[in-house]
Amino acid sequence: MNDALQEKLALLRQSYRDQLPTKISELSAAARPPATDDEATTRRYLETLEGMAHKLAGSGATFGFPDITISARSLELGCVDALNQQSLSIQVAVDTVGALVMALQKAVDDILVDDVTKAADVETAIVSDISKKLLLIIDNDEEAKHLNGEFENSGFAVHLVKHDVDLERTVKKLQPSAIVIDISAGEEKHPRLFAIDRLRKRDIFEGPLIVISGDGDIHVRLQAARANAESFMLKPVVASEIIDVLDQHLSSEGGDDFRILIVDDDVSTAKYTEVILQGAGMVAEIVTDPMRVLEKLDDFGPELILMDLYMPECDGQELAIVIRQQESFATIPIVFLSGEDNIDKQLLAMRSGGDDFLTKPIKPQHLISSVRSRVKRFRLLRSRMVRDSMTGLLNHTTTHEFLANEIARAVRGKSKLCVASLDIDHFKSVNDTHGHGVGDKVIKSLSRLLKQRLRSNDIIGRMGGEEFAAVLSGTSIEEAEKIFNGIRQAFSDIEHPSGKQKFSVTLSCGIAEFPARKTSVELLEAADKALYTAKNSGRNLVRLDSA
Repeated sequence: MNDALQEKLALLRQSYRDQLPTKISELSAAARPPATDDEATTRRYLETLEGMAHKLAGSGATFGFPDITISARSLELGCVDALNQQSLSIQVAVDTVGALVMALQKAVDDILVDDVTKAADVETAIVSDISKKLLLIIDNDEEAKHLNGEFENSGFAVHLVKHDVDLERTVKKLQPSAIVIDISAGEEKHPRLFAIDRLRKRDIFEGPLIVISGDGDIHVRLQAARANAESFMLKPVVASEIIDVLDQHLSSEGGDDFRILIVDDDVSTAKYTEVILQGAGMVAEIVTDPMRVLEKLDDFGPELILMDLYMPECDGQELAIVIRQQESFATIPIVFLSGEDNIDKQLLAMRSGGDDFLTKPIKPQHLISSVRSRVKRFRLLRSRMVRDSMTGLLNHTTTHEFLANEIARAVRGKSKLCVASLDIDHFKSVNDTHGHGVGDKVIKSLSRLLKQRLRSNDIIGRMGGEEFAAVLSGTSIEEAEKIFNGIRQAFSDIEHPSGKQKFSVTLSCGIAEFPARKTSVELLEAADKALYTAKNSGRNLVRLDSA
């Protein structure tokens, strides 16, 4: 476990333990019989106890106190049983829950009398610095050498191994972003496929699995499908085709910087969830007042909402309906995280707009896996609406929208930003000489280079054909000139295969700066004008707007 994360969790557990006397005191006070003996008063009495027990049941085991969860769950169910009786009276209610309250009190007392707080048995993900590493499992040395050579300039560090490798040990050590495996024709079963699938089920490997084979028979394809492979490719394949498939899957992940909004009125539990998700590399923020969720949605822009079901003023089911009424948030995944284990109530909540239901307490690794899978799916669906299908970059319309947003942010922050227009030189000649298929690969190679060289928060769009645009926030025009001169040089060094030959291509670039140019239209027009200057000056150049 990451030492810093372990320390944070230990502090949260200690804080939760320190709050137990107050929590159990409040519950004991609520359990005292009210003076009035009527059905409405009795119902409020039981419902109050049920709500307090529900929160303790969900948080106890989360912080390493399973006895609290067991006792609190018993009290919660006792209150539910009493509420379901045909006639309600205070005496019957007290007789039903009295012993259960005492049992919960004893569970808390047993913890508090132990002066030495043991470390919580908390499972969590080990966060590591994972670059784009590709594990290629192939026995044919000649094919392996050929593919590895083509992977140059792809942005992947390729690691070649044979089928007899210690797979689990290799994956744990390498932590690859993806696995590509060549399965031999003629075998009835392919055990390595299922070994990889087992690693994914154990959360040892989480990336895409690409299967290549010389046999496209239905039986072979079924083996790949049963191993949950993301793609099956029939040989002969070239590295660029594999890269295209990997780009499609990995672009939806964008690293682990997933933006998660946690909505939970229990501060301790919300903080615990935040620490777990942040420890896995995610960006998590908390809202403890459900009435403030809409304003937080606008400010934070989450990719998933992790929401408690039972909260004051507005429960999770109602809040999900309100969120779904907002067109801009209608597709954001909503996952309920609650101690509610009644399947009928879970299904009812999900009918209101929830996408999944996770029951407290939940193991950290299960929480992380569930959140990751939902956000990846959300990103993949969103990317198909706003991205260019060939390159995975933002499309023309979305680039304009994002540029307008960045200008508004620059105005608020009184900061600079730069817009660059790029164009591949003599691209028509590439298509005429080598064919449109090769031309498409040249376009893809530039898109990959831009994604590698620019920051994750920079905006990169394909404006049409061989034309691209990039928006660099917080960057001066002098800094942008250095960046794009580096990209220009790197692109000219790439050798593109065409049959048995290889050829190189150059690009030209024009750059404009805000606030010298005030609007998105002015910025793009100025960047285009500078681009034309670069073209007219001999190409393979970067030129700046003269404003």
